[in-house]
Amino acid sequence: MPPARACSHPGFDADENVDSEFTGLLCWGFNTARKVVNLSTGSYSSGSAWKPDSWKLLALFMAIALLAGIIGAALSAQFFVREGPQGPQGEQGLQGVPGLDGTDAILQTVQRRNQTQIAIDGYVAMQWFNLSDADPSMKVSIDVQQSSKVLALFSSYQILEPPASVWIRIVVDDVYNSSQYICSTGPPASGTYQIPGHTEFLTDSLDAGLHTITVQFLREVGSPLIMERTLTILEMQA
Repeated sequence: MPPARACSHPGFDADENVDSEFTGLLCWGFNTARKVVNLSTGSYSSGSAWKPDSWKLLALFMAIALLAGIIGAALSAQFFVREGPQGPQGEQGLQGVPGLDGTDAILQTVQRRNQTQIAIDGYVAMQWFNLSDADPSMKVSIDVQQSSKVLALFSSYQILEPPASVWIRIVVDDVYNSSQYICSTGPPASGTYQIPGHTEFLTDSLDAGLHTITVQFLREVGSPLIMERTLTILEMQA
């Protein structure tokens, strides 16, 4: 930057020396801008004065430069930024297994309920008996279609006073049986307990015709009471 000297810009006193570095830089900038504008109009001379119209020319010059820069940036972006080629199409996934038609999946439903109390203390311990011996509603025969499946569900609750234990299971055609649930109490427990139980069984595909579903119990020890019972049977399409 030139050394401090008198500034000829109208905003400064012509006789005032510019000692401030910032003020000197500002004055030098104004003088340089004046020269650029005067050169562009062909009217520059070393002693020429800054005219008010020169500000308009300088503003026009800066606006044109700014516009040219924006247009150049936009054109450069279009030239250098291009979308790459599309990648290969991925393979299609495996087709899922069709689900059952909800309107045809369950072909028939049968339900039996009984709220009576059944005492089984008179039955031999550790031997299976049909609950239908005391409650005929706990044995159901249904006519099913070829290859249908049967879903049987049994729920009940038992009253036990220690020591006492009872096992319950579902049997189909006296051949197929479910897992059993066991309700049991023993020392050091005391008092009376109400214990719920539930079991269910889904058969394989069956032949067309009648099939019998029954509930069986086994008294292990004590005098259990089998209370409210519900047996539900559904024929399902295979």
